[in-house]
Amino acid sequence: MIRIYKDFPLAKKNAFKLDVKAYCFVSLNQKKDFLRLPKLIDLKSSPVYILGQGYNTFFKGDFQGIIIHPNIKGVKIVKESKNFSWIKVAQAEDWIKFVKFAVRNNLYGIENLTLIPGSVGAAPVQNISAYGQSLEDTLVSLTAYDIIENRFKKFNKRDCQFSYRDSIFKREKGRYIITDLTVRLSKKPKINLSYNSRYGGITDELKKFSHPPYSIQDIARAITRIRKRKFPDWKKYGTAGSFFLNPIVTKRQLLEIQKRVKGLEYFPLENENTRSRPDQPYAKIPAGWLLEEIGWKGKRIKNVGTSPNQALVVVSYGNATPDEIQDFTQKMQSEFQKAYKIKLIPEVNIV
Repeated sequence: MIRIYKDFPLAKKNAFKLDVKAYCFVSLNQKKDFLRLPKLIDLKSSPVYILGQGYNTFFKGDFQGIIIHPNIKGVKIVKESKNFSWIKVAQAEDWIKFVKFAVRNNLYGIENLTLIPGSVGAAPVQNISAYGQSLEDTLVSLTAYDIIENRFKKFNKRDCQFSYRDSIFKREKGRYIITDLTVRLSKKPKINLSYNSRYGGITDELKKFSHPPYSIQDIARAITRIRKRKFPDWKKYGTAGSFFLNPIVTKRQLLEIQKRVKGLEYFPLENENTRSRPDQPYAKIPAGWLLEEIGWKGKRIKNVGTSPNQALVVVSYGNATPDEIQDFTQKMQSEFQKAYKIKLIPEVNIV
């Protein structure tokens, strides 16, 4: 069933709980609704934005276009082998609940991605990744409705054009609506403990309450504890988590920054061919660490600030306006650029 609303309030459907509205809000509850949509609404004359739970969306003001809110649910094991389970998940399923489902059933591959708020359908858009795991590691395929061609398309992993926090769905905003995705999870233990930082890693956290061999439940618990320390409670505060991407820099840029920030961690890119060229992308560096170095950890201006535990996390402390958040984050970008000669790129979808 298709439901269409005018001047729809979005306070409960955006990361910063901003009091903004959508000129037109369309809720789709069945897969067949998609093919009927162009007959009911002109999708070509107005901006279109696909909105799930909104945990990674920042509205700069009222949205003068059409918001499409798909609301299809379902989880089904579609195939099994001795070592793997293939699970098809509808886009409106809650990501955190889906991870809990996998952990509860001892299915490995997404346990490090626990406690990331949002819907399953948003996960491929951002190619979510955390603590050594990425969605693309387990994704087999997905189905998306193509607004331009008015038909459903199936995408394999290569079709999705995944890269760091990016995909074809993010680059072509307003065209594709993901309806479901299929992931392959391992029945055999396959634990990733690679994440580490100057504040400690997964192994350090595990030692506080368990001992080897670690279970999948132990891993999920460790990640949950780390995330709860690092990020504010999104149910209480307006926040999208990390507001900016970690910069990818050349070797020349890295060497320059290391002169200023001693001991800076960095994560070399996997493509060995880029490492011998000082002018080519070489490594990913932690934006939070660099922001902290220039005084942005726990900083607050009026109703907006950064988390006292992570300088990359922007928080609305009360009644922040879109302008306040925009001014605050632009100031972060400006000072970061001045300090390191590198542009901070938002991870959050700014609409």
